[in-house]
Amino acid sequence: MIEKAQRAIAVILPVIAIIMALYQLLYTQVLLQAPDGHLITHIGFALVIVFLSLMSKSRKGWYLKFLLLLTSLVITGYLTVFLNEILLFRSAVPAFSDLVIGFLGIVVLIATAYLAYGKTFPIITAASIAYLILGRYLPPPFTVAAVPFKRILMWLSIPTGSDEGIYGNILGISAYYLFLFIFFGSVLHALGGTRFIIGIGKWVGSKLLSGPAAVAVIGSSLLGSVTGSTVANITITGAFTIPLMKKAGYPPQYAGAIEAVSSNGGQLMPPIMGATAFVMAGFTGIPYIEIAKVAIIPALLYYFNVFMYVQLAARKMGVLTVLEPVKGKQLLLDAPIFFIPLGVLIFLLIKGYTLPYVSFWSIMVLIVVGLLSSIRKEARLNLKQVISAITNGVQSASEIAMLCAVVGIVATAIKVSGLGIKLPLVIEEISHGYLLIALFIAMISSLLLGMGVPTTAAYLLVAIGAVPALLTMGVSVLQAHLFCFIFAIFSHITPPIAIGAMVASQIAGAKYWPTAWESIKAGFTGLLLPFLVIYAPVIILRPEVAFTLYVSKISAIVLATVSLQFGLSAYLLMPLRYIERTAFIITSLLCMVFLFSLNYLSLFLGVALFIGLIAFQLLKSSRTQKELPR
Repeated sequence: MIEKAQRAIAVILPVIAIIMALYQLLYTQVLLQAPDGHLITHIGFALVIVFLSLMSKSRKGWYLKFLLLLTSLVITGYLTVFLNEILLFRSAVPAFSDLVIGFLGIVVLIATAYLAYGKTFPIITAASIAYLILGRYLPPPFTVAAVPFKRILMWLSIPTGSDEGIYGNILGISAYYLFLFIFFGSVLHALGGTRFIIGIGKWVGSKLLSGPAAVAVIGSSLLGSVTGSTVANITITGAFTIPLMKKAGYPPQYAGAIEAVSSNGGQLMPPIMGATAFVMAGFTGIPYIEIAKVAIIPALLYYFNVFMYVQLAARKMGVLTVLEPVKGKQLLLDAPIFFIPLGVLIFLLIKGYTLPYVSFWSIMVLIVVGLLSSIRKEARLNLKQVISAITNGVQSASEIAMLCAVVGIVATAIKVSGLGIKLPLVIEEISHGYLLIALFIAMISSLLLGMGVPTTAAYLLVAIGAVPALLTMGVSVLQAHLFCFIFAIFSHITPPIAIGAMVASQIAGAKYWPTAWESIKAGFTGLLLPFLVIYAPVIILRPEVAFTLYVSKISAIVLATVSLQFGLSAYLLMPLRYIERTAFIITSLLCMVFLFSLNYLSLFLGVALFIGLIAFQLLKSSRTQKELPR
């Protein structure tokens, strides 16, 4: 029976996914229902798609998933029918049935989060609700005002017009534009945009020693900007690049690590930045185009160092370039499907149009250009593959919507309990007013909350708890949110649960821990960037007045990252001995000390040591060349 049901789901799921996508697109142009009704419909669709997807993948717990699916349909139907009555007459004095539906809504979301992403979110959500209910019994300053249980249920679960709980502002971010930008990425992939992205990577790779690794870096960075998912990006590009890297001579753990860090960093790459930057725009009120602008240099700095890693690895291991040259004509013919829709998107953003408007017309232009491109024989579309790509995109967006609803519960519990005011005080107390200690607390929170979950959800949770503390210590709104955002991204390549390294290692046939360690070495810049955002704001286009300080900080950043890459890779012009590796790491530390303390002596020492090490490598390489038999 389950097998028959799964076959039916394979047909039903794409249909519902396409209906949801059409509804979301139409809502940007026509007010089909009131905002509260739209949120109910949005999360209702999302839960159905998530449950159908879970039921189609595994027989384990199949009947429980089916029961949760039916319950979610009952909740959506009840709220749709009685919404106006609840808002007008029952927001203060709820009916018993309202409370039952509210309780079921919370249970369904927690169960869904557990089934889809494991224990992290259920534990955080349950703890926040328990604190709101039982906090009255705690001593000051953690005491929570005694509030009736039914009032707490209403706050957390039922639309009351207050923008709180499940159907609050955070779900609105998903409903109004986040879903659409993730959908944009899936349509781009479905209509052949990936072909151009891989083509650009192959063209660059054919010019470099690192060859197929360069394909991964270029292709994954471009695709990662629009997919909104590290795992999806690794799956799409890794299926091509990882076997190619292994064939060229990269060991499996290197191939997996290069793909993981390249795919993961795409979420930092403008113009779309994995769509999570749109969440930041909605959460902070900072225009999205401003966020994309300040991310340009951090993204380029990150990929510059990843390129260094793959080039050094290629020289160290003697890999062979196995790429066939790419025809320029082919790239030119494929280019419009990538550049025209993105050009329209950027143009509309600069002009200041609303995000729903921008997303709708970008998708429309993408569809038109994609269909026109498919006229060419080599670009013909496969209907089955198009539907599959769109379904996967809607599924990813639906999972994000579900997590946004869960985060809404946590955010409301933190706000209503007063914990949002107390947390900054606690962090300030623990850090004794030292900003660096507070930043380390925020870093650890971001890395832990990001284990195995999408960047969007991890960023939101940390932004709710840690950002207020950073603001009280004088950090600007943009810097505080960027700090948490970047660490949320790179939680996907940091053990113990580095989901990016985990997926890439499976594709590469490598062991997880060696792949995760190589991911850290290749993508370590991502762990430095958040601190540079705070202590060296030149990288986010916030230069200091003094030109000397501006140049000094830029020089220190470049030297610190380059030296550390040499030290971690254990190679420059030839293999580095242990003492040389240590010296390069010390060079990096001296430059970082300057950035944190503005002590010019440490910078001068770092520059002198770097020059000496480069000179020594040149001399040693020259001697080695002379000693080789002619």
